[in-house]
Order: sequence, then C-alpha cells, then structure tokens
Amino acid sequence: MELQKYIIFTLTALLIISCTSVEFVKTGEEYPALNESDEVQVLLTIDKNQYDEIGIADIGGVSLPVRIEKAKQIARSKGGNVVVPVTMCTEETQKRMRSGYIIQSFYILKTKAVAAIPKETAQSKQITTPVEEEFMPEKQAATFTQLLQQYPALQGQPFTNSMVPLRFYKIPPSLLVYGLSEYKLCLMQFDADNTVLVFIPQEKITIIKKSIDNRNTIPVDFTPLGVYKGKYPVLKMLSE
Repeated sequence: MELQKYIIFTLTALLIISCTSVEFVKTGEEYPALNESDEVQVLLTIDKNQYDEIGIADIGGVSLPVRIEKAKQIARSKGGNVVVPVTMCTEETQKRMRSGYIIQSFYILKTKAVAAIPKETAQSKQITTPVEEEFMPEKQAATFTQLLQQYPALQGQPFTNSMVPLRFYKIPPSLLVYGLSEYKLCLMQFDADNTVLVFIPQEKITIIKKSIDNRNTIPVDFTPLGVYKGKYPVLKMLSE
C-alpha cells in the first residue's frame, strides 16, 4: 500500500514538473496570425532596429526544446516570426532550477517590413543595362571576422562560402536554444586558420557525410545564428 502511494505521488510530481506554464504580456502591436507551418527563427542576439517587439512570453518547464516550441506557437499566434530567449534569474527561478525546472522569457518579435522598391521608370531603364542586372549576385561570401563579430546585423541574410566538412559534432546544450534539435551539427573548415559550426538540415546530411569521407570542399549556403564559446561562429545551412 505504501509503495503504491509512493508511485502515485512520484508520477504526479513528475507530471506537474513536466508541464509548461505560459504567461504572455503584450508590449507592442499584434499582427495577423501566421500559419502553423510558417518558420519562426530563434535568435540569441538581434539588431533592435530590424524588428518590432510584439510582447514577452514567460514559459516555464523542464525541457528546453518544449519551451522553444511553445514560444514559436505563441509567436505565430501573435504574427511574430522571431523569438529571442532570455533565462530569467529571479530568486524563485534559482530555487526551481535546482530541480531542473526553468522559467525563460521569450521576446516575441516581427521582422520590420522592407520598404517596397518602386518600379523602374522608363528613364531608369535607360541607364540600367540588362547585362549589369544579370551579374548581380544573389548571395555574397562572408568573412570569418564578420561572422565572429558582426553576426547580429547579419542574421537572416543568406551567404555562400566554400567549406570543408570535417566531422559531426554533438549539439551542446547551450545551442539547443536555436530550436534545431532535428538538425545535425557539423564542424567545418572555413578557411586555412578557422573552423565554424553548421546546423545541417535532414535533406543535406547524406551530402555532408560523403564530403566528410572524401574531404571535399563544397559550397555552403547559410545564414549566421551566433557564436559558440566566443570563437566558433554558428551557422544554419539553408535548404533549397
């Protein structure tokens, strides 16, 4: 009988701890809700001039991936496409962290709309030759210094660089905050002196495995996410 009570108590406690708590505070304008399939980016640092703040969601729970997914759901419901997680450091949070329960604040943001480029007038067409338009690059290469020091201003922008995949890398707990647990993390040689960490989507894993085996240099389309341990730029490989 005592054993049965203990089991029931333990299961109840685990159920309570595993549940997430949510509190949303509106701090700006809300937008039409997004579709459930729309992508929501998880960023650690941002250029505030590029985003509109919608609100702040306080989400509590044990599992970081669950908290991130909940934050994304809230963002979509408010019309946001970016969440920025911040660990809360209140006294109450410190007590709960001992049991693994953590409360995080997530800033819910929306990328500011880019001003529409007016259609070319007949006069502008005369001074812009078709040959020049054909050679306008869609993606640019980034330098290692840019990725290491200027990544907040580069987030969301597409770049392409030639790299050599070296090996797959176990995702550190601190990088789970990007919400890319379904991706694989790969250490790549960026240039002669520097390496980077790249999140690889499922559909690209086979290509990367072959490149690791053959030590091939391959073009990598990516967008910057952040920096790991102050010296490894963290990138997200783009899907076609």
